[in-house]
Amino acid sequence: MPSIPCPKCKTQITFNVKDILDGKAYNCMTCNIKITLSYKDNETALSQATKQLDKLKDELGIK
Repeated sequence: MPSIPCPKCKTQITFNVKDILDGKAYNCMTCNIKITLSYKDNETALSQATKQLDKLKDELGIK
């Protein structure tokens, strides 16, 4: 799963790309800060990442 560093304590926070599309918020397990990744602010990058992930799944035969 992809991850990003917490903006407060730098602990890696794992996320699911499809959950971001739904606007899900995530909490850091170390400092409990709540973050939400904006789909609209990152629409192009997330769309490309989702397409690449789906392509890799198809190539590997993963459903």
